[in-house]
Amino acid sequence: MLLTEIELPTESQYRDYQNFIQNELGLSLGDDKAYLLHGRLQRRMRELGLDNYADYFQMLAADQEGQERQRFFNAITTTKTDFYREKEHFDWLVREIYPELREKISRSELAKIRLWSAGCSFGQEAYSLALDASEFFAKELSTGMDLKILATDVNTEALNVAQRGQYAAETLNTLPERFRDRHFRRINSDQQDLYQISKSAGSLIDFRRLNFLQLHYPIETRFQVIFCRNVFYYFDAARRQAILNRLAGYLEEGGWLVLSLTEIGYQVDGLTKVRGEIFRRQPD
Repeated sequence: MLLTEIELPTESQYRDYQNFIQNELGLSLGDDKAYLLHGRLQRRMRELGLDNYADYFQMLAADQEGQERQRFFNAITTTKTDFYREKEHFDWLVREIYPELREKISRSELAKIRLWSAGCSFGQEAYSLALDASEFFAKELSTGMDLKILATDVNTEALNVAQRGQYAAETLNTLPERFRDRHFRRINSDQQDLYQISKSAGSLIDFRRLNFLQLHYPIETRFQVIFCRNVFYYFDAARRQAILNRLAGYLEEGGWLVLSLTEIGYQVDGLTKVRGEIFRRQPD
């Protein structure tokens, strides 16, 4: 049976979704974003044989196991990313921060390096961190230095892509040529020209699902650097501030929190703003 055309949600239906998204994910969809919700949910609603937003919302509200809610989260969250997006941040790490960490290692003041890509999407940011760090600290790694990168996102479809580490050829254009040659190999695929990232880079990364609003973050370590970039655009101010403050609590003394180049109007409790989008927990 053919479904009738799915119409845009009514104002009342859209408000239900706005409140649900804000309560579950912290995201604040504007009153003019009904078209975005419509565009991202149509396919799933058709799969379920639904043509009414009220019926789908009732399904979400009744979902005790959380499987449909996760499908909804996957559909509604933005996943745009690239290798070396906002490359100046990666250049800054290699030019200023990694040398500082190397000096601490040489003085036996630092035994391990921990980086966090918070809101990692399809994984390109985490892999970019891994490629630069593994090259810069190659000598230290060869003598047993402990380097790990945590990469988290609420979108499980994006995390599955990230864990596979397979990317279309056109997505590799922003990679330095030496990394394309050294860390990516072409694999057979019936659908597109795919490249697999190296096991050596992938082994440095731990991908995990994390919702910024969840009560407990399953993280027991502290980080020298946290990247949380292009994440807060849709967050309301109060929840954004609360998340920023929580992230700050996971920094080591002297650690750095890096936001997007466009996220320059914020303050973070306990951190010093070094420049518009970069904060530091001052060392003792």
